[in-house]
Amino acid sequence: EGKLKLGDDLTTFFPAFPRKGITLRSLLNHRSGLPNYVHFMERLGWNKKRKVTNADILDFLTRRHKEIAIARPDTRFNYSNTNYALLALVIEKVTGKPFQRYISESIFLPLGMKDSYIYTRADSLRSLPSYFYSGRQYAFDYLDLVYGDKNVYSTPRDLLKFDRALSTHALLSGASLDSAYQPYSFERPGQNNYGLGWRMYLLKNGKKIIYHKIGRAHV
Repeated sequence: EGKLKLGDDLTTFFPAFPRKGITLRSLLNHRSGLPNYVHFMERLGWNKKRKVTNADILDFLTRRHKEIAIARPDTRFNYSNTNYALLALVIEKVTGKPFQRYISESIFLPLGMKDSYIYTRADSLRSLPSYFYSGRQYAFDYLDLVYGDKNVYSTPRDLLKFDRALSTHALLSGASLDSAYQPYSFERPGQNNYGLGWRMYLLKNGKKIIYHKIGRAHV
């Protein structure tokens, strides 16, 4: 829609954020230098009786950044859920809509993904819980309301529609996909790399395998 650029600084959207130089690109490719909120909020004493929200993560980083080990941006790859929780807040800031609504209106509904949604508490009766391999159910914990980094519920049929939309450029332009499928991290030699939201294998024959692992699968 032309409302964002990969080089936009996070402070453009959140002026109180304490670190400059973190761009949308570095959030997308996990080179922002921000550690994972899953770890630092617990370490710094977050009350686990209170459910964490995306706004809480931003506020926590802003208020207590001196206690959090934030690396210099774009120096190394570090997979961090914090990046995508903040990206969801950027979407809300720019569109003026809740992330769940924007994704539904802009992606799911136009592509006919009728059985896909971003989880909220209102979905608790229809969502399928996750289980350990032993059959024991995952408990809903204080981190489970954060979105952007997780909480996408879908079906194999809907994911096929999403894949077709990508491959036919019905969702993103060829230039945008080329940026997403480009490797950005070369600190360590090897075939593993990361683009903008995608993992990849860089094969010796010059080709790439584009993929991403899923944590708890909700289908």
